[in-house]
Amino acid sequence: MRNVRLGFVGALLVLWAGLLTGCASAPGKVDPWEQSNRFFYKMDDTLDKVALKPLADGYVKVVPLPARQCLGNAFDNLDYFNVILNDFLQGKGPQGWSDAGRMALNSTVGIAGLFDVASKVGLPSHENDFGLTLGKWGMEPGPYLVLPLFGPTTCRDAPGIGVAILCDPTTWLGLPLKVWGPLYTVEAIDTRARAERELRFRNAAAIDPYVFTRDAYLQYRRGQIHEGQPPADQSLYDEDAPATGPATGPATPPTTRRGQ
Repeated sequence: MRNVRLGFVGALLVLWAGLLTGCASAPGKVDPWEQSNRFFYKMDDTLDKVALKPLADGYVKVVPLPARQCLGNAFDNLDYFNVILNDFLQGKGPQGWSDAGRMALNSTVGIAGLFDVASKVGLPSHENDFGLTLGKWGMEPGPYLVLPLFGPTTCRDAPGIGVAILCDPTTWLGLPLKVWGPLYTVEAIDTRARAERELRFRNAAAIDPYVFTRDAYLQYRRGQIHEGQPPADQSLYDEDAPATGPATGPATPPTTRRGQ
């Protein structure tokens, strides 16, 4: 498994290098690859309707809520090395040590992260990833991008997927296929089940779900980088539109995937 995942990270880095060339040739454009992005969006949406949503619905019906919460806690805990690393890369020392303590406590007293003991003793959960780190370092998002199976991202955020994989402890354990296959299948189903409310809202409210997803993702990431106080003098989606003040829109992204 380790060689497979590391090979994927290498392929992702090659892809990113190619994307940077594309980004340089499309300055100021939010969605220059809209045609291909829509194709992959449609492909992912079809996969979701055919497989992921039915599996997630069955998962919710069969697995009791307390058990689902425990599984979600455990998956979040596995991803937490990524949060800690990027805390320190961003110079957030106190938050980094707090998050390290949180992971240590939940991994031990919380029984491999099944129980969120840390929140009860004042160690809150945080979201962080390498895309946010690059944004904090001043890198612009570049063009919007839809990656098959991974969903919405940008040229800046894409390498965060590889960093998240490298930070996942299971990458280095050499687990056999019969272990990691079911493990990541359950994680994907659990992630899809937790995103049900946002996806239902998107499908009901959006005239064009692709545009809704793109705009909500870009705005959400911008809000994360600026910690809820994005600059008021920038136009977010339409490079030809005049700035009109702080952006407004959904408070959360239409889909959620940990480690991005």
